[in-house]
Amino acid sequence: MTEETHPDDDSYIVRVKAVVMTRDDSSGGWLAQDGGCLSRVGVCKVLSAELLGRSSFLIHGERLKDKQVILECFLKKDLEYTKATPTFHHWKVDNKKCGLTFQSPADARAFRPWGQESHGGPDGRYGRGRRRL
Repeated sequence: MTEETHPDDDSYIVRVKAVVMTRDDSSGGWLAQDGGCLSRVGVCKVLSAELLGRSSFLIHGERLKDKQVILECFLKKDLEYTKATPTFHHWKVDNKKCGLTFQSPADARAFRPWGQESHGGPDGRYGRGRRRL
């Protein structure tokens, strides 16, 4: 992460605690990153020199135990978001597949509306299953 894109605490739209997951295409399953350590994950609006002065939205995750960044994913219009279970959601941007296992359904609900807000969609309502934003 570059200095220009490092989010400030005040720039988050939402922040929750969750386990960051990555897709293992060889087994067809999801694996917890870093042994399943709990992370603080949030969505924030960033302004970057690399984006030529335009703002973008970033999902940013840091391990709680040492603040190491383990998730950094810029959102795009073609993002596919899936609510697999009440506490496990995953998404795909380009060829990158990421997921979060939330501590509670309430945390998952708090996190989920970012997709609509950051992409200008209607009032944060989602249908079931896969959604292309």
